[in-house]
Amino acid sequence: MINKKLAALLASAVMLGQAGLMSGVLAQAEATDATSNSQEPFQLASIISHPDFNVNADQSPQEQPRDTADVFTIGNGPGTLPTVIQVLPQDDSTTSLFVNGAEILRFQGESSGMDSYTRVKTIASRLNQLLENNQPTAKSIRPALVNNLPVIQAGDQTLVTVDALSAKTAQETPLKLALLYSNRLRQALGQPALDDKSLENLADGAALYKSTGKVQTGMASWYGPYFHGRRSADGSRFNQFALTAAHRTLPFGTIVRVINQRTRKSCYVKITDRGPFAHGRIIDLSRGAAKKIDMLGSGVARVSVEVVQKRG
Repeated sequence: MINKKLAALLASAVMLGQAGLMSGVLAQAEATDATSNSQEPFQLASIISHPDFNVNADQSPQEQPRDTADVFTIGNGPGTLPTVIQVLPQDDSTTSLFVNGAEILRFQGESSGMDSYTRVKTIASRLNQLLENNQPTAKSIRPALVNNLPVIQAGDQTLVTVDALSAKTAQETPLKLALLYSNRLRQALGQPALDDKSLENLADGAALYKSTGKVQTGMASWYGPYFHGRRSADGSRFNQFALTAAHRTLPFGTIVRVINQRTRKSCYVKITDRGPFAHGRIIDLSRGAAKKIDMLGSGVARVSVEVVQKRG
């Protein structure tokens, strides 16, 4: 009898029309039944070979024949099913990305000189590389703004740029569509969805917030990997990629605009932690916030910290 996980993957294979995947799952089911009384955990091997190409974050794959099985599988260890990523053309102009049987996104037409098939294939390859290397984790997948364009990021690496045509077709704003795609991908990989609050720091801050007139100037530092996933002073779990900060006295939940005095780059962060405790520093930024204002390399920067509040 096929167990629930294998049955779920088999259902995905049927939906995606992958005969090779179905035969692989059935073969695994037979092997599982044959060893069901064994104490040794089974290892599910890669059941489909993924296309033979790789891309960097800013490159697209070389065009492959469309009759190639555009499927990637990433083994997840003993006793677990692999992650299955598939590029599925819907028609001559529309292509979908599926992960573990769930449709994550659908692109139509051309954007940036690439047709939908090539764009989705590029995304699949990037996602495959990230998951194979297990860096960063699925928990860090979220919407973001890069050069004022809405994207989906995993850690600080961009997976998808959401174009205006896709947003218009979906009848969503590009930023909302980036959140929708992010949540579909997170859930397909076993992570909870993000709520609309994750978009607050992505919209134009000037449109969302106004100054209270309270400004502090001094040195900022940043903290990240060592504290990632630990409890912040407000009780939340610290996410080094989120836009948060530690301050000695400001109430938790306060939103401040931090401006790098050298680069003039700024971002809006929420106070969730206490610190910094190093002498002469006024705020400790998350890694994500430090990257926004271009101070990752230097480690410290002279900043102004302006307390803001929501408009209206």
